[in-house]
Amino acid sequence: MTRAADDVGAGRNRTAYAVSVGDRQYHVEVHDSHLLVDGQRMDFELTSLNGNGLHLFRQGVRSTEMYFRTVGDGTWEVCVQGQAVTAQVDTADPAAQRRRARRTEACEVAGDVTAPMPGLVVDVQVFPGQAVAQGDVLLVQESMKMQMLLRAPFGGRVGSVCVTRGEHVDKGALLVRLTEERAAQKQPLGSGALVSGLGGGEQ
Repeated sequence: MTRAADDVGAGRNRTAYAVSVGDRQYHVEVHDSHLLVDGQRMDFELTSLNGNGLHLFRQGVRSTEMYFRTVGDGTWEVCVQGQAVTAQVDTADPAAQRRRARRTEACEVAGDVTAPMPGLVVDVQVFPGQAVAQGDVLLVQESMKMQMLLRAPFGGRVGSVCVTRGEHVDKGALLVRLTEERAAQKQPLGSGALVSGLGGGEQ
């Protein structure tokens, strides 16, 4: 996954996030090919190196290796040059936050696979009625210029697919519902355990 510079005024595929690092909060807008961080434009290229979270960040003539890992519920661990920080990412749209809260309350049942953070559905790899094994990739979501593989938390069948390719989703949005014989005995699923393979969308 590689991004390059583009025109600020284009305004295509804009997604806004509230990013908290320690006691500081940043307003981040992700455009097709650049970021706006608190209104300041940042042009860069971000390339996945191994499909497991290691990326090469290029800005002008400078290159830096960075490692990203999501631990669920919109929390990311970022390591740059041996320094690790934790970032909390959420949608910057208050209306979207309210929709997500209502949806989460209604959909927290065993077998529900939800979006760990706001973003774009890049690919849907299952269909209703399909049998899946634990760990099978259900769909690919892109957030903050990085891709995440969302996997089946247990073996069973796809009861419903609630999103389509190219759809923007809020954090907590119901993506796929799975069924199994003893699903009722399971606890509600958090998104953190479902996410793997940051970066290139490789399986």
